[in-house]
Formats: sequence, structure tokens, C-alpha cells
Amino acid sequence: MSSDYFNPNNHFAEQAKLNEQRARLEEIAARRELDAEKFRNQSNDSLIAQLRDKASVLAEKNHQLQRANAQLETDNKFLESLLSLPMDEIAAKNPRFKASHDAQQLALAKWILSQKAYAETAFVVGIAAGKNAEEILAIYKDSVSSVLANATKHNNNAVGNPVLKAHADSIIKRN
Repeated sequence: MSSDYFNPNNHFAEQAKLNEQRARLEEIAARRELDAEKFRNQSNDSLIAQLRDKASVLAEKNHQLQRANAQLETDNKFLESLLSLPMDEIAAKNPRFKASHDAQQLALAKWILSQKAYAETAFVVGIAAGKNAEEILAIYKDSVSSVLANATKHNNNAVGNPVLKAHADSIIKRN
């Protein structure tokens, strides 16, 4: 055996075998590393695909929201311009508004009728009492001032009606 130990051919053969074993082990390690890298790449590819899909879905949702926002802005501008129109024109464009507007117009017409009837009655009574039209109109103007000043003799003050009370100052400024 001792002669084999010093045999240079055996030494190089042993070195070659060790190198071969080392190379096989390195190859196995490299293959394992390659397989692990392939697995990581596949995982990354899956993640990238998921992220692309999610980005695509979010981009579509964003696009839908932008369209909805643009529609809402258009609707808002339309409604603002609609509300700036006279009520008769709004009623002509919107059947639901027309129904409530017509009901308010009917109430206003009834109120105007009652005021015209009171005015006619005032003139009939005033003329029967010996007053002329100018005197009756002067009494009317004094009555308007008394109502707005909350100083009537028969409790017909402006404060008795919430709508009149809310607008009394505006009426006074305009008269």
C-alpha cells in the first residue's frame, strides 16, 4: 500500500475522483438552486400576473368612476341652469315639479281671488258709507301700514302669519 501512496498516478487519480465528487455535489447544489430560482420566478410571474389583473380592474373602475363623475357634473350644471329658469319653464320641463307648481299656483289664485273679493267688498261698503274711491284707497294704504307695523285694531297684524312675518321687512323696503 505504501507503494500506491507514493505512486503519482494514484495521487492524481484520487484527486480526479475527489474533484469529480466535488463537481457532482456542486452540480446537485446548482440544480437545487436553479429549481429554487425557477420556483421563485414562477411565484413572481404569478404575482406579476395577479398585480396586472388587479391593476387592470382598478383602471377600469377608475375609468367608470371618472365617467360617472363627469355625468354627475353634467347633471349638476343642468339642474343649476334649470333652477335659474322661471317656475313656469321648470314646470314645462319636469312633470313632477309641474304637479306641485300647479298646486301652488291654484292656492295663489284662490288667495288672489279672495283679495279681489275683499277689495270689491271694501269698495261696496265704502261707497255705501259715503266714501269715494280715493278715500277708500287712502284707508287701504293706512291699513297696509298698520298691518306691517303690527298696529291693527282687529288683530290682523303681520306677525300673525309666519310667511308675512318673514317677508314684512322686504315689503316695507320696497314700498
